Amino acid sequence: MVDPGPVLDGNVPIAVLDPFRVVNRALLDLLRTFSKEEWHAPTVHADRSVKDLVAHLIHGSLRRVTALRDRYHAPAPRLSSHEELTAFIQADNRAFMEGMKRISPEVLTELAERYDIQLPLLLEALEPKADGLGVVWAGEWTSKNWFDVAREYTEKWHHQQQLRDATGRPPLYEPALLVPVLETFARGFPYAYRALDYPEATALVIRIAGPVSLCWVVRREGSRWVLRRGADGARGDATVSIPADTAWRVWTKGLPAAAAQARSEIDGDTRLAAPLFSFVAIMA
Repeated sequence: MVDPGPVLDGNVPIAVLDPFRVVNRALLDLLRTFSKEEWHAPTVHADRSVKDLVAHLIHGSLRRVTALRDRYHAPAPRLSSHEELTAFIQADNRAFMEGMKRISPEVLTELAERYDIQLPLLLEALEPKADGLGVVWAGEWTSKNWFDVAREYTEKWHHQQQLRDATGRPPLYEPALLVPVLETFARGFPYAYRALDYPEATALVIRIAGPVSLCWVVRREGSRWVLRRGADGARGDATVSIPADTAWRVWTKGLPAAAAQARSEIDGDTRLAAPLFSFVAIMA
């Protein structure tokens, strides 16, 4: 096998603050173009309209500004499992969206304008390699701040993309915006493979194609799986080629695994490729 390249772990940060600002500005520009009908259009989420999804995005900014700027932390139950945390987050999200149903699109836009500008400034002040909130979908209950910030960026990006899908607007597929999303998601691959027992040096090569090109290798090393940068010509026991448009959708539960597999090319051991299509990089 060709050398798969360097390890991608918590010591290799992903820079997202500049893309974060671009995506937040793009959201404001987008909201100002919505017609009355578009605000109430359905989205990929069966129970969320465009307006609900905008409220959800604002909720995320308000929570982080509340914690980082005001140091305010409301009481919360002790949560010890991925399932418990997911249920808590989803209930909190539903409560906020329900409360925003009587709030006008204009007020929602004003809230986004005010707090989405503040959020990157607060995130920028965090020490990137200090311990922060955990990225639980990657198996971490405590993560480095840079990873938590990158996770927050993927939330802003993928939900805005769902708004764009719902209203027929162009996607945010510029490499400077899309690559950090996919690179952040990829950091969860070793956790996704944790239950798959294969011999030492077993490797899966993952290639992302159009409109960006990326390559990673998930490799069995000792008792764990390790994510490495894929080198040119990397070969493994299986190779999966996924269009970028498919990858982000299946990893955010916007596309069923079977549909994502049908849009992808899989060579080699199909069992080795399977966890890639059940992996979810959101708390849902």
